[in-house]
Amino acid sequence: MDEPDPRASAEAPACYLHPDRQALLRCARCERPICADDAIEAPVGYQCPNCAEGGQPVRRMVDIVQQAPVTRGLVYVIGALFVVTLVSPVDLVNQFGLRPLILSPEVAATAPWATAVSGVIGEPWVIVTSAFLHANLMHVGFNGLLLWQLGHMLEPALGRSRYIALYATGLAGGAFGVVLLSWLTSVTGLGGTGIGNLLGGNPAQPTIGASGAVFGLMGAAMIGMRRRGIDPWKTTIGGLVVLNLVLTFVIPNISVGGHLGGLLAGALAGRLLFVERQRAAAATRLTWVVVIAMVAVTIALALPLPDLARGWLG
Repeated sequence: MDEPDPRASAEAPACYLHPDRQALLRCARCERPICADDAIEAPVGYQCPNCAEGGQPVRRMVDIVQQAPVTRGLVYVIGALFVVTLVSPVDLVNQFGLRPLILSPEVAATAPWATAVSGVIGEPWVIVTSAFLHANLMHVGFNGLLLWQLGHMLEPALGRSRYIALYATGLAGGAFGVVLLSWLTSVTGLGGTGIGNLLGGNPAQPTIGASGAVFGLMGAAMIGMRRRGIDPWKTTIGGLVVLNLVLTFVIPNISVGGHLGGLLAGALAGRLLFVERQRAAAATRLTWVVVIAMVAVTIALALPLPDLARGWLG
């Protein structure tokens, strides 16, 4: 039998069942490296065939990948739009990014930190378009990887309709968080201050990225685990949430409102959507009502602030 390429072994461990294959995962029980063909979904993570034998009914990872067409489509669209952003002569970020507030010229004139503000900023559809644009390769790569992993776990469990409603809830919750936080920092006079900049509350700064929707998937995943009697804080999902929350406040130019809004909205959607199959249709409709309500409130908060706000903004 041919020996595996030593260069490949140096880069990543080989599957212990198939030494000629690169291991993408580790068994959650024995922690031995396994390839995608040998990865079997378990209540927590993936297990190798030997550890999964005799356990609860499971599905192979390769089967799950084929059951997540919405997730794959979203990742492909996000990746394609990132390439378009790089080559487009139009500044798509400024044109289709989410500017949290629509400031009137009079109000903007009293806020020197709100630069390049004129008339109406943004339109309602940027709530959606902003969630498909990314600033750089690390930004799109990180969001795309998390979306791929979380989506392939949640979409097969929820089904296509409920999963789309969940993703929309995280997206809308992220936009709501961005606008709400910007509105609060504006009316309290924190805009342009150190705290305001830390929270990302500048109404003149566009916000982009799928982070709100991805955080929504994380929030829903935690709720789904609790529904199955699993403590999410003892799984990789809990660690992922903690890590991303820390990075949200540590790394500059991160949308705090978008991340927290998406996480909370996703948790709410998870409570609505992780139900018996007989109640799935009603739960999906209720979730869409929540999405519409969040979008409506987001648009209302983004409308031009009254002249009374000039004192706060100043």
